[in-house]
Amino acid sequence: MAERFFPADYAYAHRGLWGAGCVENTLPAFQAAIEAGLGIEFDVRLTADDEIVVFHDSDLSRLSDHTDKINQLSCEQLQAVQLILGVRIPTFRELLDIWPRHLPLLTEMKVDKDTDPAALAQQTGEMLLAYDGLAAAMSFSEACVRALPEGLMRGQLVGPTETIGTESFKSVIERALSDGIDYVAVNISDVSKAAELIPADYPRVTWTVRTEGEAREAADKKAAIIFELLAPALVTGIALP
Repeated sequence: MAERFFPADYAYAHRGLWGAGCVENTLPAFQAAIEAGLGIEFDVRLTADDEIVVFHDSDLSRLSDHTDKINQLSCEQLQAVQLILGVRIPTFRELLDIWPRHLPLLTEMKVDKDTDPAALAQQTGEMLLAYDGLAAAMSFSEACVRALPEGLMRGQLVGPTETIGTESFKSVIERALSDGIDYVAVNISDVSKAAELIPADYPRVTWTVRTEGEAREAADKKAAIIFELLAPALVTGIALP
């Protein structure tokens, strides 16, 4: 079974340590994070044949010359797609097979209008229950988070207040606390608001940190940092003094 951990004990590369020749959510980006000693946040989606692949967007258009939706193609078809820089979409299994057990995984389950949240949570959860390293699963979908199997570390992603409004932001956090969700993850713009709503010792995560100032604000609020486009040493120096 995946092991629990305290989120703020680590820093996390957003979709892997991409840039400088590495594409987000691909094995080279994950390998770069491993070499830097970082945890990662990454995204998983269901394919048309109910396999799980690592990919952020609902369709292929941003990172390839294809426009298909992820859930309209089989896993085999998706793995045949060439992304920018000549890399391909990894499966969730491929990531789990290469990932060191001492570095944490924050698995974001992507749920669209045509996604069955329970099915994605069940499959993701089963794979993580069979994994013997540090790992958690999270989603913006409350149904998806609550459908994860018992014993697995769960996180609730909360949309930015500028998008969902202050009252909805508060309500999602209140339900997470009430339901015993293991941590909440908020946008860096809301890290101070979240700190006012949750107990001081309750684990919290913030995304996506892109400046030194944001990293220092997150560390001041005791929030684990998911970052991109910053030097890992800078982030770990701030987050893990």
